[in-house]
Amino acid sequence: MRYHIKEKLWSLTEAFIIRDDQNKPVYEIHGKFFHIGDNLVLHDKRTKEEVAHIKQHVIAFLPHYEIYRHGQHLLTLHGKFNLFGERLRIEGNNGLVFHIGGDILQWNFNISDGNGSLLAQVGREFSSDKESYGIETSQGADDPTIVALVITIDMLREHHAQKEERKEEHKQ
Repeated sequence: MRYHIKEKLWSLTEAFIIRDDQNKPVYEIHGKFFHIGDNLVLHDKRTKEEVAHIKQHVIAFLPHYEIYRHGQHLLTLHGKFNLFGERLRIEGNNGLVFHIGGDILQWNFNISDGNGSLLAQVGREFSSDKESYGIETSQGADDPTIVALVITIDMLREHHAQKEERKEEHKQ
């Protein structure tokens, strides 16, 4: 399945839609109001069911996010990594492991499981719009988890970009 996501829309307080190749809405993301830090809920557009929840912990030195599925903690991501083409390993509950390889900053990376099986490819080439990126999931992948993981990586990218901007401002 292929999904299209507008870059950096997660920061808006309004809901936004994730669409498939036929431009049909598949998921909707809502930010929770009156909450400190990012707090996003991913709903299946057809069933209206909550399929993932992304929470940021703001009392942390580095960006720290947790992904929940069906109310259960699934993954934790920390901002302590170099985004420049290095691999990233994400560990979750029950031995769940994701490997991220490629260039995260340029939206050209893949996601594989602990056995090395490709779960998804992420890139601008999978999208028809310059300001969006696409996620192409493999058959049998847990699509809501993959979508939530990629959105969380997008948030970490944004934190990284803001940090770099502040460094540049201090140099001037």
